[in-house]
Amino acid sequence: SLQSFMTHFFPDADKVYAADSSTDLQSVLRMVTTQAPRGIRWRDTRPYMLAERVEFDASAADPQVGRLAITGYIRGANLSANRLIHIPSFGDFQIEHILAVPVAMEAAAGAAIEEDDEPVELDRADPALQDSLVAANEPDQLNNEQTWPEDAEMDAWKTQMAQMEQQEEEAERANGDRVVRVPKGMSAYQAAWIPEDDDEDEDSDSDSDMSDDEDMDGEYSDAESMASDNAEQEYEDVNTAGATSVNGADDQDEDLLSAEEEAAHLKAYLKERERRNRDDAQFPDEVDTPMDRQARERFARFRGLQSFRTSPWDPYENLPLDFARIFQFENFKRTQQRVLRATQTAPARVGMRVRIVLQNVPRDVMAHAENAGSQRPFVMFALHQYEHQMSVVHFTVTRSADYEEPVRSKDPLVVHFGFRRYTVRPLFSQHLHGGATVNNVHKFERFLKPGEVSVGTIFAPIQFGTVPVSLYLPTSHDGALPTLVGTGSSMHANPSRILAKRVILTGAPFKIHTRGAVIRYMFFNSDDVNWFKPVQIYTKYGRVGHIRESLGTHGYMKCFFDGPIKQMDTVCMNLYKRVFPKWNTELWSEHNQTDEQKRQWIGPVVEPSVAMEI
Repeated sequence: SLQSFMTHFFPDADKVYAADSSTDLQSVLRMVTTQAPRGIRWRDTRPYMLAERVEFDASAADPQVGRLAITGYIRGANLSANRLIHIPSFGDFQIEHILAVPVAMEAAAGAAIEEDDEPVELDRADPALQDSLVAANEPDQLNNEQTWPEDAEMDAWKTQMAQMEQQEEEAERANGDRVVRVPKGMSAYQAAWIPEDDDEDEDSDSDSDMSDDEDMDGEYSDAESMASDNAEQEYEDVNTAGATSVNGADDQDEDLLSAEEEAAHLKAYLKERERRNRDDAQFPDEVDTPMDRQARERFARFRGLQSFRTSPWDPYENLPLDFARIFQFENFKRTQQRVLRATQTAPARVGMRVRIVLQNVPRDVMAHAENAGSQRPFVMFALHQYEHQMSVVHFTVTRSADYEEPVRSKDPLVVHFGFRRYTVRPLFSQHLHGGATVNNVHKFERFLKPGEVSVGTIFAPIQFGTVPVSLYLPTSHDGALPTLVGTGSSMHANPSRILAKRVILTGAPFKIHTRGAVIRYMFFNSDDVNWFKPVQIYTKYGRVGHIRESLGTHGYMKCFFDGPIKQMDTVCMNLYKRVFPKWNTELWSEHNQTDEQKRQWIGPVVEPSVAMEI
């Protein structure tokens, strides 16, 4: 029916009105006149301005940097000169002062509206209270040192380092221009390790065991065949300093691929991504135990958890160096409430016509304002306190139904975070609707799954309040509009949220006797069985058990379960490792994009509308 159709596409609509007759049209118009537009909550909690006039005053020391004056009406919330101003595509800037520029009253009907001659200063930035432009901390590499070296030790260390650098420079000068004849394809770095005199190696091998000499007797025929093959092999003269020449010709363009090869490599890469996405959907997190490497070395950074939701996990354990650069709040909600209350006492009130003077602004901002004036408005937003500092930011995201390509964690994307845009490589994890677990551990997702709500994690500036988030591809496929990947909303900045990457080791039952069974193919040596013996195992049919002992030397193990298992069952072991986002967040800048990308993000040029005469 029409009612169900409208409810599906417009779930917030309370009633559907007909407009078949003039009476129905009057009812619709009466309803429209009594409605009030809903406010945008995340925008109304912070100051922002639609610029009416933008002026630039270049600095005498550097003409490319100066002061930028923006005139307009304050909207949203009150503004203080101690806060920072964010200009999309250009970043954050400090305020020098704020001037009140009221509009003069009309002297008579039809008179022009002009500004007062003498603007009044509302607020000036206080250097002691003004927000800093420092976004990250400088990590102290010696923060964990127990003792501090004395001056004599430091001087001796510097002298030793200087001597070592001098010796390396002399060695490079002595061996840097040495030309060695090597098989074609060997790099200059490999050629530098070839000794000048091969007799030294023969002398060092003269003391080898007699058994080695006897084993070499059976290899003479192979050596002769290899020598005949090497005679036909091409050789080249390699300069150990890095210059490579073959018969006096330069061969630098040899490694470049043709257009057909590039297309074939791209096709193979996309096919491999599709296969991994399909395998992850059918067998999530299952990996094969390597046969040529010990499992305790391959999974050295993984651990077993008896309970994923309740087992303890220290959030400050083995953190990377990037976590020393971020900011963390003791109580995020309380800080957010205090910051939002501070806007109520700001001197520049909502609705006032003011002129905001920014300092140390590049000239490109003024050029952008002049070029974009005929296409779209020039908008600026004010940041709350601490919103310039970096932290670990999370946001919910739901994949768009129109985008069908696989989206992996760490794929480059453009995120619209409220009024700010960044190029990021987010990590995806599971979203728990019932709240965080006891240990705040959340499962890492390799792919953004369709139809499910996931959580993205990035390094980004702090954001107070809930703002809408949308993810786009850096470059659109069709070239018309940006490709939407997913949408969601922001969450609290929480560096202690643990993203655990899970791997599942699987094995097959070999012999079954009531509750006991011999399992194979999970490990391939007895040392690995004893190493992972404390970790709990389970089956896909719901049985839980543990490893009792190792059998033999090929990885067979005796296991006991809480009930009989079936021969067709699969035995699994879960291992977890914490993963961290990378420090690769950058401000998305419009003026750094290509012409094709600008057409995608900006859209067609719209002619300015002509003002109506009243």
